[in-house]
Amino acid sequence: MAAWPLAIFWVLAAVACSPALNWRSVTLGEHSVTLPCKPDRGQRTVPLGAYSVAMEMVGCEADGALFAVSLVRVPDGVDAGVLQAQWQAASLQQMRSQPGLQQPLAIAGAPNSAMRAISAQGQGADGRPVQARLAWLTTGGELVQLAVYAPRLTQELTEPFFAGVRLP
Repeated sequence: MAAWPLAIFWVLAAVACSPALNWRSVTLGEHSVTLPCKPDRGQRTVPLGAYSVAMEMVGCEADGALFAVSLVRVPDGVDAGVLQAQWQAASLQQMRSQPGLQQPLAIAGAPNSAMRAISAQGQGADGRPVQARLAWLTTGGELVQLAVYAPRLTQELTEPFFAGVRLP
């Protein structure tokens, strides 16, 4: 798999926000998400399986956690579920998560019952333990990934983030 998740992680992690969780609404495409700090934005072309797709990203770091939201438009003729599975595999491989350390995750207040979410444990780029909550949802030909990475995740970090998604 390509190293793009690591690049995204470090670009977003390099920009630190205030340590206080100051939740605010941010738009990405036609979606509204809630982040705990002023986000940085980025856009780049990334490989997902056999496809090269344009990815838009917003993210920030607060209270020791990295919050990131990414969006790709699903190419014509491509199954969004297949693309999501490739994205999930790349994300888990990047954090060196072992298969036994991943669990399906139900997210309270999630805007869409079709949201696919997992909880995973692995290693950050520095080799230290990291926990992640990752979720994907498909709306109107777009695939959105929501991700929170931290040494230890709490409900105070994850619940407002995942519950703050508003679909067009």
